[in-house]
Parts: sequence; structure tokens; C-alpha cells
Amino acid sequence: MPSSTTHKNQYSDAVIASIEMVYGEGFLSPGGEPAVARIVGGIDLTGCDVLEVGCGLGGVLVALINNHGVRHVHGIDLEAAVLERATKRVEAAGIAGQVKLEQTRPGPFPVPDNSFDAVMCRAMLCHIEDKPSFYQEIIRAIRPGGHLIGSDWYLGAGAQQSQDYLMWHDSMKSSGLDFYFAEPEETIAAFENAGFDNIVLKDDTDFLKEESNGHLEKIIGPSREALIGALSIEGHQKIIERTKYRIAALSCGALMHMRFQAQKPH
Repeated sequence: MPSSTTHKNQYSDAVIASIEMVYGEGFLSPGGEPAVARIVGGIDLTGCDVLEVGCGLGGVLVALINNHGVRHVHGIDLEAAVLERATKRVEAAGIAGQVKLEQTRPGPFPVPDNSFDAVMCRAMLCHIEDKPSFYQEIIRAIRPGGHLIGSDWYLGAGAQQSQDYLMWHDSMKSSGLDFYFAEPEETIAAFENAGFDNIVLKDDTDFLKEESNGHLEKIIGPSREALIGALSIEGHQKIIERTKYRIAALSCGALMHMRFQAQKPH
């Protein structure tokens, strides 16, 4: 995957375990299967071939096949640890014949031109520094008339002056994750420059804020002891703080979550 830096692993076993306790098995970002359904929206993926970039633990690609009629998913990711878990999830779901999982390095995607009906990118564009090159790789992989679909975090108005946003951002950075957030308008322009048509960004901030409130209740309540066991009391407290910061940043508009669709011209 295009990048100007050498990739370093960002998900330890403890981090993966704690994220799944909060977001659900198979997911590294909030929303679960309902979020996948919102992303797909009105696009009919029945019988389609899909490339999922940053496929993580496999929850999204299982949902694409089981809930949206996708014929085959090629999932790529930089991290071996998450792909090992994705492989087990795919096998448990009985869909191994419909899935290819592949570890990649930063750089061009290991796929031919015009080979997929859709590319899915969920909560991973914010980790990409060289976005123009990344979008060129995506459109290269899509067949004429095919779609880019996904969702991500975006900078809202006054983000860099918002204490709520800055506290959330700093807390996420301290967990070992790298971020390169964009503004919605900047993303639309970048999609256009890459050659996409029919670009739509829809605000999902309220949905993610509601999800985050539910996550906070889970972290403080039923998942508390398991999280402490995985991360220690200090680690558990940091998750509480990060979640509260995220809710505050979403509530004030400094942080946004949006889903997007774009089409490669015929």
C-alpha cells in the first residue's frame, strides 16, 4: 500500500483483544455489521469481486459475503497478526473458498489493473500519509463502472483549535497508532483528481457518537474485568479516557465520521 514511511506493527495481541471486546469480534473499528450495511448503501454487490484494503480481523469481509452477496473478497493488510485472526474467522464462517487473504508491504497493491467490481476501505485512509498515490492505486484496481466504498474519520471545523479533538488525537497517538486526517472537502477533491465520478460523502457522526456512548458503557461495565485482565488497570483507564475524548470531539464537531462512495467512469 502506498506510503512514504516503513510500516511498523501497530496492533499487539493485547490491543487486538481489547479492541474486539469493545467493538465486537472481527472488528478493529466501531459499528460492526450495521456500519458495513450503511457503507454499502444502495450499491448491489451481489456476485461481485471486492478488494478490501486493510481487511484487519475479517469481520467486514465476512459481512460482505454473508449479508451482501459478494462472490469473492481479496483482503490485504500490512500486519500478520491480524491476518492470522482473519484466516481463522473466515474458516469458522465456512467461506474460505470465497476469500483470499494476503499480507502486503507499503507500495503498489499486489493486484492486476481493472480486477475488482468494488474496493472497500474502512477506517484506514486516516492512516495513509500519501493519499493521492493511494487513490491512484485504488482506481487502478477497479473495473470501469466499479465503486470505491468505505468510511473514515475526518477533521471537522476548528479541529486543530479544539481541546477535545487534541486530547483524543494525543491519546490515540500514545497508543502507537499513526494518523493523517483529512477534511471532507479535501477528500472529495482528491477523489476527483484520482479520476472518480459520482462522489458522495455522508455524515455518520451521530451514528458513531451513539456507538461510542455504548462502547463507554461496555468498557466501564460488563467488559471492565476482561479489559483489565488484558491491559492492566492503567490500560483500562486509558481506554476510558480515549473513548470519552472521542465522544467529546464528535459532540463538538471537531471530529467527524463519514461514509463515502465513488465510481470509476465506464
